Amino acid sequence: MKKIVIVGAGGHCKVIVDIIRSINQYEIVGITDKNIKGKLLDIPILGNDSILKELYDSKVNYAFIGIGGLKNINIRNEIYNKLKKIGFKLPVLIHKKAIVSTYAKIHEGTCVMAGAIINAEADIGRNCIINTGSIIEHDCKIGNNTHISPNSAIAGGVNIGFNTHIGIGSSIIQQRIIGNNVTIGAGAVVIDNIPNNSVAVGVPAKVIKIKE
Repeated sequence: MKKIVIVGAGGHCKVIVDIIRSINQYEIVGITDKNIKGKLLDIPILGNDSILKELYDSKVNYAFIGIGGLKNINIRNEIYNKLKKIGFKLPVLIHKKAIVSTYAKIHEGTCVMAGAIINAEADIGRNCIINTGSIIEHDCKIGNNTHISPNSAIAGGVNIGFNTHIGIGSSIIQQRIIGNNVTIGAGAVVIDNIPNNSVAVGVPAKVIKIKE
């Protein structure tokens, strides 16, 4: 079994533990976290991120980010870059109860949770979260470090940029373009293109804010 460490404890980390154990390819040696001590589920908290280099040097070659939805989504990207600089490999984790086309592409560090569906020729970037029960239809492109929340439905041919958060239960109709660093609110129905650095909410979704 390949040895893996999870970075960041909390609710999302618990789901990552389930995914790793569902595929039975990795031995979880522990979790790092700066605030939590003891154990998460039955996994030991080894210390803070300062021990990551030591773990890598001890032949723990794989790591995964256990931090999920954050107000500042770029924190996940910073952790990803730190892990890559140390030398860790970040696998693609796909829950055994997800449905992923053999013609889809999924890049490193991305997790696909139980009940998610990814159809033919979808292209999912690195370090993404494809959350529980979400649907990504054929020919969609999802940028790096983007979070597709539970029960979101992304129709065919949608292009979503990097560092973007698609809120829980939202829907995006076919062939739309969602920019970089965008937040789509929970339950939104997107029928228009959404520009970079914006927040869009409602039915139909309207831009209510441009991020600084």
